[in-house]
Amino acid sequence: MRRGSRPSWVPTARQVLVHVNHCLLLWYVCIVWMVLGVRIDTLQDNRIDAVDVRDIVVTSAVFLAWVGLTLWLYRWAARPPSRRSLVRQARQTLTALANGFEPEPTSSAPFGSLMTARGARAAVYPRFVAPGVEFGNLRRDGRPVRTWRYAAVALPAPLPHFVLDSSEARGGDVPRGVERGQRLSLEGDFDRWFRLHVPSEYQTDALFVFTPDLMAALIDDARSWNVELVDDRVVFFAPGDADFSDEDVWRAIEALFARVVPLIAERSARYLDERVASQTPEARVAAMTAAMAKGISPVRLEPRIDPHGRRLHVRRRNAVLSAIGAVGWFLALVFLYVVPGLFAFAGFMSVVDGR
Repeated sequence: MRRGSRPSWVPTARQVLVHVNHCLLLWYVCIVWMVLGVRIDTLQDNRIDAVDVRDIVVTSAVFLAWVGLTLWLYRWAARPPSRRSLVRQARQTLTALANGFEPEPTSSAPFGSLMTARGARAAVYPRFVAPGVEFGNLRRDGRPVRTWRYAAVALPAPLPHFVLDSSEARGGDVPRGVERGQRLSLEGDFDRWFRLHVPSEYQTDALFVFTPDLMAALIDDARSWNVELVDDRVVFFAPGDADFSDEDVWRAIEALFARVVPLIAERSARYLDERVASQTPEARVAAMTAAMAKGISPVRLEPRIDPHGRRLHVRRRNAVLSAIGAVGWFLALVFLYVVPGLFAFAGFMSVVDGR
């Protein structure tokens, strides 16, 4: 097993205990050095007596013992909370390694999507990675905290921003602020399973991508997932964590990779946004003619998406609340860590000056 398959920042009750311990230790240092500093610098006119030396030795010994306990607590918190959890972690990690995936948890969002949200903090554990492919559980901080299971695959070329909102995976994860005029109804009973959102004026492009065979594959193998095509990536996500020690979870991921992703990748490789000036038929013919006249091979253009098609227009109603929450969290961290640290340093310098 990889030692880094379970990171130390995995959110558990033990991590809360670690942060409480860090704050108490810092406030202890603050109080001790402030008391010693006031006593020596103010009351004793920068004179250190024998009782001060005793107090410094005793409080320093307590501090060193506390630091040792903190190191042990930090290592203890990084372990699985139980033997059963250790077995589950071992099973999912070894399954990933046996199938060519590396466990690579990360404390930041590995890509941009509706799931990760703009500017929000996210942590991914477990996260299994292979070239161009990744899947796992993502936890996004915010108001409220959201968790998802997801799978993401790189595509041969970018596509417009298409979002499929699954009727079986709804949980407030797909923004409700998608503006009107960006919904598209597809043929058959596809609308019973998914609501398709497309950028304005990209309805015809969506029909090119979502062919009947792709729609059938989505209904058969991805109806419990929301699907987002963003830039050169397809992201499948659904509310809640997945237990990757369970065989059924791996089967569901395998179905996506084997029967849905190839169809999307095929459409991606053939799609070209003709709203980009250099990708119009006239521009491509002119480029090929010029290249042939010079006796050289035509240069293959890197496919691009027009800015109007790169992102859906979404109204984020909780932006103000998120900003207030971020400011409140910052002020709390300042009070818990920065304030006692500054006062502890000031008290320490007072004692040093007294010597």
